[in-house]
Amino acid sequence: MKRNSIYRRFAWPIATVLILAVIIASGGSQTTADPGSSALRDGNYKGAEEYYRKALAQSPNSPEALSNLGIALQMQGRSSEAINAFERALKLKRMTHTYALLAEEKCKTRDMEGARPMIERIVREYFADSSILAVIAPCLLDLDDPIRSVKVYEALLSYRAFPTDLALIQLSKSYRKATQFFFQRLSKAPDSAIYVSTIREAREKGSLNARGAFETAARSSPYFQPDLDFPGAVARWHGHPQDTALLYLLSVLSSEQSIRQVEICDDTYPDSPYLAQLKAEVLADQGHADEAVALYEGLMQSHPELPSLLYDLGMLFRKERQWERALDVFQKQLAKHPDDEQTAARVSEALFESSRWKDLSEFLSPRVKASDAPLWAVLDFADAMQNLDEPDRAIRVLATAEQTYPSDKVVHYKLSRLYRNKGNTEQAEKELKLFRGLSK
Repeated sequence: MKRNSIYRRFAWPIATVLILAVIIASGGSQTTADPGSSALRDGNYKGAEEYYRKALAQSPNSPEALSNLGIALQMQGRSSEAINAFERALKLKRMTHTYALLAEEKCKTRDMEGARPMIERIVREYFADSSILAVIAPCLLDLDDPIRSVKVYEALLSYRAFPTDLALIQLSKSYRKATQFFFQRLSKAPDSAIYVSTIREAREKGSLNARGAFETAARSSPYFQPDLDFPGAVARWHGHPQDTALLYLLSVLSSEQSIRQVEICDDTYPDSPYLAQLKAEVLADQGHADEAVALYEGLMQSHPELPSLLYDLGMLFRKERQWERALDVFQKQLAKHPDDEQTAARVSEALFESSRWKDLSEFLSPRVKASDAPLWAVLDFADAMQNLDEPDRAIRVLATAEQTYPSDKVVHYKLSRLYRNKGNTEQAEKELKLFRGLSK
């Protein structure tokens, strides 16, 4: 458990603290031994921000100073400002850690369209660098990419700087999502009834053995092989994605591995707060929300060094689509950390999903007036205005955002729809053309 202790002294996500430690310790291209890096190391993020802003006044084209400014802003929860700093830095110099931090911030602010190609590139090109994988790993579950998520967390199990109990729990969640991914496809596949019924019967009986139809699968498919491991089965499935027996095999293997990771964590780290969080999540899935909340409240008392627990409770309610309860939790988190844009984006999402358009417009109005308004705020505000029958305000805010986010196809699509509804065919066609160009 000793190797985990460093992370539990910090008030920010483990992956962010990890990359911060890597950059500061490296003494390499992204930071030097200056007062700013010392301030970052000591948790004086406002002081670091001030230092790097002064440095940029002297050297406005320093990619290192821009990147470190982005880190200082990120650690204060000011995601949109951090994104701007990272993007400016990357235009000047290719820096892989900065690129990973930018992808992470896009995930945190719900810009999945922007994050997805970046995450795919990182996994493809920088898989050997575990410090980079640690930054973007949580995004893979948010992106519903369980196969890559399994691959990344398997790699992080052997990365000594990353807490093993966290890696095990995240790996279990990844396998669990993979189970859902493959079972959904299995349910729609031809001649799948026997496999679906076998899996469901095992679940209903509380049995861990869903392999009862393996003999049938072996007879029905030349590609089925019962001793394949998960990576081998995935590789074979990529070559035969419509094979029903392979979908059955992968549903079983991913379910077994999900359980196995929890068992390993329970045996090795029985007091892990991440294990307790997973148990709360399972309770919520089973309809025992009050018990899940009680477990989280206990964790907040026993692990005050993990201040993201309140946010995580909100995410649990979000997963269960209990939007009012999620909203209440996110609002409490935002009251504690008013500069935390990630939480603000979740408040906005919960108001949106609850169709509380007036509340949503009032919450976002100050944010969209800024010259560099966050993309998530602009999009949610435009939807609120449209639902409040104020399309002209929606058009104005989107047209302004179009100057800041010219490559965001959602902005162009929404503008196209709004212009068409207003009868402005020429502008509608212009925006639609831009949208189609960006969608290729």
